[in-house]
Amino acid sequence: MEIISNLSKVKDERTFIYLILIITVGLSIRFYYLPFDIPIITDGFFNFVYAAKTSFELSLPINYLVANSGWSNFLSLFFIFLEKNEPMFLMNFQRSLSAVISIATIIPVFFILRRFVKVRYALLGCLMLALEPRLLLISIEGINYNLFLFLFVLSIALFLKRTDLSLVLSFVCIACMTIVRYEGLLLVVPFTIMYFFKFRNKKKILLYIGMIFSLTLILITVGMLRMDTTQDICNLNNFDEINCGRNGYEGILSGFEFFKKFIISGEQMSPKVVDNEAYEIHKELYNKPGEPVIGEAAYASFTRLLKFLGLSLIPFFGFFILLNFINRVKNKKIFNIDFNSMVILLSSLSLLLPSLYAYMRGIDEIRYVLILIPLFVIISTAFSGSVNRKFLDNNKMFTIIILFIIISSISFIEYQKKDEVNRENSFLISQEIVKRTNVTNSYDQSGYLKASILLNNWPNFPKPDLDRSGKLEFDFNIIDTKQFENIEEFIVKARDNNLKFIVVDNQNQFFDEFYDESSKFNYLKKVYGIDESKVELAIFEIDYNLFDLRK
Repeated sequence: MEIISNLSKVKDERTFIYLILIITVGLSIRFYYLPFDIPIITDGFFNFVYAAKTSFELSLPINYLVANSGWSNFLSLFFIFLEKNEPMFLMNFQRSLSAVISIATIIPVFFILRRFVKVRYALLGCLMLALEPRLLLISIEGINYNLFLFLFVLSIALFLKRTDLSLVLSFVCIACMTIVRYEGLLLVVPFTIMYFFKFRNKKKILLYIGMIFSLTLILITVGMLRMDTTQDICNLNNFDEINCGRNGYEGILSGFEFFKKFIISGEQMSPKVVDNEAYEIHKELYNKPGEPVIGEAAYASFTRLLKFLGLSLIPFFGFFILLNFINRVKNKKIFNIDFNSMVILLSSLSLLLPSLYAYMRGIDEIRYVLILIPLFVIISTAFSGSVNRKFLDNNKMFTIIILFIIISSISFIEYQKKDEVNRENSFLISQEIVKRTNVTNSYDQSGYLKASILLNNWPNFPKPDLDRSGKLEFDFNIIDTKQFENIEEFIVKARDNNLKFIVVDNQNQFFDEFYDESSKFNYLKKVYGIDESKVELAIFEIDYNLFDLRK
């Protein structure tokens, strides 16, 4: 017995060392690619503003958007204790914390995998998750997705443990997920189904009531706090009554409302209500005013879903899943779904539903299907039969597989990562343009304009736009060039908006004429420029005296 105990300790120590090694490798790669010199401009920008303002005021900001604010609330707990004079330092901390949470996800994944495979393959699955390139790149953007995914995996790990405490904590995780992203509430359905499939006695029914009570208490408490801070944000409900205040969970019903209003009834979107891009996409997909477009919606949803599911298997999941499938066909074990497998499958599919809504709206974004990555990890490692002995149990072959995962992941990241020179130049141009004006044209990554305004005005924060549910409002007008035929037409129309400077960008086809026949544009005077091998950006001042004299 003593010998067995000692062997067990040795194995545990080696497993711990390998997990630390995987965490170290995953974190090292994340910090290598982390863009320390440029600000956050993705969805994480609002999270940053909300968290920073919370830490300055030591209370929730008034009338700011509260949907999916859980990541911002979590961030603010750290910002309170950090030096707040340098916003770039806070942004880099946000990215770093997101990267740490992303790599921490492998810990609950390891315990889930151990229910299906032995330690060797559980560690392989952790390596897959740590190096999955899309999740890795998302983790350095500082957005809420990484915390959401961590809570999702943790809730499953706790639910599968099936102790009274772990079951309650799994529903606490669902509540936290819902605060981070409201679609987390969907997880209640598969957990409830599987709970009553496994437990039917009176004691467990009382425990379930306690689980639901814990979840509800958290959501109601947070919802009330959110409503107190958004009393000036009002809208007209379906009963023609004015409702003020937002609890942040309303978005869970937006998919049903969209389907009823725009798909079944065939109502057309108004460009005055939604942003121009959403309006144009909807018009292109469903240009049948007053007619139901259910067929078109189903086609848009499922074609995009299949497309992005296929892409999400690149660069290495496709290989392992195919290998597993072939092995199971050979061993006549294609379907072997137990309770644990069913929990993971139903949970993953329930959180895949928002992707159908997004793809129905014509949004081409792979992020919506990445919630399936933990499921892919399990399928990729849950081999059976002779494959283990003849193929994967061979140390040389196992080493080759590890190298294949590392090399394919790094190669994919290098191919997919955003052009750093382009981003840095766009940021420099944005900093210069906000010093000169508050009106200009759209250009590649002009999202850096908002970040530049924030950095210039720090610690003064942008105000909430009450007409847009508390989204950030900036005193800066970015005029989209897509609606104009040429530069002259753009200047003529934008002149009334006090346009004085334009950003010429050779990544934008709108300015091809400028580069081909620059002599025609003598009324544009270059005041700041960047000329690099991969991108050219420049700020030009418009001389309206010369512009009016053009032929």
